[in-house]
Amino acid sequence: MQNKRLKLSAVLLLGLGLTGLQAQTMYVKQSNGTQTDYALSNIQKMSFSSGNLTVTKTDNTNSVYALNNLWYFNFTDLSTNIEEPESVQNHMLSVYPNPVTNVLNIDLTGTVQEEGTLFIFNFEGKAVLKWQLSNTGVLSLDISHLPKGLYLCRYANVTETRTVKIIKQ
Repeated sequence: MQNKRLKLSAVLLLGLGLTGLQAQTMYVKQSNGTQTDYALSNIQKMSFSSGNLTVTKTDNTNSVYALNNLWYFNFTDLSTNIEEPESVQNHMLSVYPNPVTNVLNIDLTGTVQEEGTLFIFNFEGKAVLKWQLSNTGVLSLDISHLPKGLYLCRYANVTETRTVKIIKQ
């Protein structure tokens, strides 16, 4: 039962970490004090099985951690507690309704540039939708054809990248 709670906590941390404060690094800290940092762009997948966390990197190498020997894994370096500056936090991407059934509204009014690209990624990291945008504001997208599940909505332009988690019902 405790192992199931740890797995659920880990999945929630992963989901929240990817959407909060534009995480670019995942930190895995073991009970012995050893901390390993992974750039999210270098992670192909993560899995939880047989009481282990397995991180598969894009070069197909694996790192395996026993869940009962982990202190935490997070997307903020808790050893320094470094967060993004308030000026960056004020330019967040917002989506609504979330959870969404058919039409997703994406508010880009806080972005700096007029032109950018919007992606919808499934939770395996595959881009399922892509739009080139020429202005900011509120965009309404019909995503009724997507299967139920967790998705990431990412907006990127020359100066910034913003990501938020979407739940499709």
